[in-house]
Amino acid sequence: MSAVATTLGGRRRMGLCAVTGLLLAVLVQSRIEGVRRSSGVHPLLYLPSGKYLRVMALGFDGLLADVLYLWSIQYYGNYDIRDRYDYLEHIYDQVITELDPHYLDPYLIGALIMTTEARQPEMALRLLDKGIERNPDQWIMPFEAGFLCHDDLNDYQRAAGYFERALRVPGVHPLVRRLYAEMYNRAGDKRTSLREWSEIYQTSTDDYVRNVAWNHVHDLKVSVDVADLTDAVAGFRARHGRPPRRLQDLLASGLLGVLPRDPEDRDYIYDPENGVVRYRGGLVLAR
Repeated sequence: MSAVATTLGGRRRMGLCAVTGLLLAVLVQSRIEGVRRSSGVHPLLYLPSGKYLRVMALGFDGLLADVLYLWSIQYYGNYDIRDRYDYLEHIYDQVITELDPHYLDPYLIGALIMTTEARQPEMALRLLDKGIERNPDQWIMPFEAGFLCHDDLNDYQRAAGYFERALRVPGVHPLVRRLYAEMYNRAGDKRTSLREWSEIYQTSTDDYVRNVAWNHVHDLKVSVDVADLTDAVAGFRARHGRPPRRLQDLLASGLLGVLPRDPEDRDYIYDPENGVVRYRGGLVLAR
């Protein structure tokens, strides 16, 4: 048999499977609606765990997972079913992803439905955590979890943890490194963020990325330097009962090992009357 004939045969089989899946999804939906009308019991309770369905599938667990996934999209997109989210976690966590733990779409789409529709981000994170555990070679899983923590929960420390896990996976998109660095900034850990952005600036070969990284490095360095100088001035005041007459006194008193210079290699402005340290320029990102 020629390669062309083999390819066409494979496409026909794939097409047949797709059509079969769609038809089965329609039948499953009809069956569920029939159970609801006849018994009054929520029909999703009749769907057993994917572990049992895998045995019943007789080797077609992937196809059955496809069918149930297609049905779930149809079911959860039906806004006429008011209680459709009652067993949302059961369907995606206990049924579909147990049936095929390496099928990525149900994790991602299930988490999306849980977050944007059901307003259950912690439920979505539980599903994504399972996806991370079952698919450790897929950086998209911890990335999605990190983005959810950042965008929906505003939990930047937690987001950084997920992005860090994504960075350990070979082939991860370079954007994840930048998000990881920025999460520390948003969490208030500017020193760690400065370190990460500095490494991006020093190691990237992309001019655009280097420019973005430098903008962050510039502003973060100013913030960290001014904070360090201000703390040292406060320490001097506590020790001597007055602010230092000049910043060099911080070195003599052992409160600083070296005086930082601003990103343009200039001294920071210091007012000895009130002990205030300022940057003589402007922040690039104006934050």
